Amino acid sequence: MEIFSPHLGLAKNYWKGLLKKGDLVIDATCGNGHDTLYLAGICSVIGLDIQDRAIRNTEILLKKHQKKGALYRLSHTDIDTLLLPHAPRLIVYNLGYLPQGDKSITTRTETTLESVTKGLKLVAPTGALSITCYPGHEEGQREEKALEEWAATLPSHQWSVCYHKWINRPRSPSFIWIGSALQM
Repeated sequence: MEIFSPHLGLAKNYWKGLLKKGDLVIDATCGNGHDTLYLAGICSVIGLDIQDRAIRNTEILLKKHQKKGALYRLSHTDIDTLLLPHAPRLIVYNLGYLPQGDKSITTRTETTLESVTKGLKLVAPTGALSITCYPGHEEGQREEKALEEWAATLPSHQWSVCYHKWINRPRSPSFIWIGSALQM
């Protein structure tokens, strides 16, 4: 696990346990492309982001490491408009704003809830959603709280939900894993 980013190390451990070659992943908020790059080393990946800069950064990173991925300048709320070859095994959300980018452009509670709800309908029967929240800013706090409340209402016969939060660092990133109960 990564020492200075335990939430990212934790997420990657979950991903490695789920994914295999031939799987499809949607990185619904590709940002600077680090998750997209990591996932492209395991399986097929589609990356989405609303910012041109994020798509460009991700494209540069993938080319530098000779990895492939389909990238779209698209909001995660439009995830259900993608033409997919098969159901994704994993949908990844790394919420908040683009690191080293415009902090006024951030994921929003309402659109994130809409997207993750659509994501549950899109994901393969043995798939999962991976959600990293960043409560270090006001909208991030609202988003994390709303996602925690929403995830708690998911039927346990369909979904297994884990919520990881570092309790002695209240503004540190948290991680929500929503896996198909069929994985259990």
